[in-house]
Amino acid sequence: MHREAIYQRLPQWLQAVAINLEGARVRRRRYGGDFRERLAAAIARQAWPPERIAAYRDTQLRAFVQHAVASTPHWRDQFAALRLTADDVRGHADLAQLPILDKETVRREPKRFVAENAASMRCATAHTSGTTGAGLVFPVSRRAEHEQWATWWRYRLAHGIGVQEPCLYFGGRSLVPLSQTSPPYWRLNSSSHQLMFSAYHLTDDTAGEYLDAMDASGYRWIHGYPSQIALLAAHAERLGRRPRAPRWITLGAESLMPAQREIITRVFGTAPLQHYGMAEGVANVSQCERGSLHVDEDFSCVEFIPAPDGRCRVVGTNFTNWAFPLLRYDVGDLARVSDSACACGRRGRRVEELDGRIEDYLVTARGVRVGRIDHVFKDMEAIVEAQVIQEVPGVLQVQVVARSTWTDEEERRLRSEFATRLGSDAVLELRLVPAIPRTSSGKLRLVVQRIPDAQLVRG
Repeated sequence: MHREAIYQRLPQWLQAVAINLEGARVRRRRYGGDFRERLAAAIARQAWPPERIAAYRDTQLRAFVQHAVASTPHWRDQFAALRLTADDVRGHADLAQLPILDKETVRREPKRFVAENAASMRCATAHTSGTTGAGLVFPVSRRAEHEQWATWWRYRLAHGIGVQEPCLYFGGRSLVPLSQTSPPYWRLNSSSHQLMFSAYHLTDDTAGEYLDAMDASGYRWIHGYPSQIALLAAHAERLGRRPRAPRWITLGAESLMPAQREIITRVFGTAPLQHYGMAEGVANVSQCERGSLHVDEDFSCVEFIPAPDGRCRVVGTNFTNWAFPLLRYDVGDLARVSDSACACGRRGRRVEELDGRIEDYLVTARGVRVGRIDHVFKDMEAIVEAQVIQEVPGVLQVQVVARSTWTDEEERRLRSEFATRLGSDAVLELRLVPAIPRTSSGKLRLVVQRIPDAQLVRG
């Protein structure tokens, strides 16, 4: 039985024990070892002049490429086919000699990207699906994980958020069984200083209880998906509630839409902060104290490849995860880049707008709106890509482009994942298709929601 299914069957007190044990394990992994040293080094680099940051980045890149060519089948063959050696990549500009790496190439043969000495790197396992709904599972070295969290905490510390600051968390995890019909619709992860709220129980009828729990907690920091926090703000506004104003609201995992920013700020009285990153760790963008988004130039090599509509494709090279080297990896997101300087004095390139991972809500038969549904596909490696179309609450049309490894058992797993999040009464119309059409900008939308406004009064 899957771990999540076992968790869902536990009584509440055992769920609390399980959450805290897992929280302690994750915290040790992320913040143990040399994390503090890496955080201090990341903070120190923020004061470096541009030429020193560029030199640091290129030094890291050279060593990374040498390792990738020597230790991974894909890059060994790729460089040989291009008649290149690792020495031909001396800096950021030299990456243009390589073709852009698309996600499907990695998903098709992920083992060819795993370093032959990855087992010696004390790796964790990362899972990602992104906007396409296609699963990818890969190793992340301890060093890479510490570097990524050091970069993320550098951004948080710059805004005054301490590493021990308690947090109200709104994400996509199935914390509370869908069968539960009374509060608490949240669980305390004291190991990580988090009060974690279920995304799958928030309705007009329950929103007041969510808001009461938040106010009673006394917490000063809210973190989570824009879709969830904006939806909570909309419920609060309809109820005429004015929640306790937190000092910080930080967002991640989804692009922040202008309407979401506006309602979050209006209802909570606090403007949200955002950063942009991904499990593959090939790019990172952080918001400064003046509100601008800056590329973290010391974290990875980021390229902005012009797209026909004036925006840019985000392409990145992660030089910290030696267990799974990715060079010129196309993230699948779009951005608008600015040439103007920021009053904060940071040297990183500025990003005006991030247009990636934008998803609509799905609506359950009970009227609950659920965002960030890509969790359903996270471990579905037999799926090339997928799309969910909804025209009626509680009814989903799921289109799947499957690999040759697709089986009836894979279909059962997919149906079970949807039922866990949307309820057993959700109607799933599953269709295997050869391809899924893209938008005019070339992106695949995971969720296409066509429910008439009249049916969205509740939720």
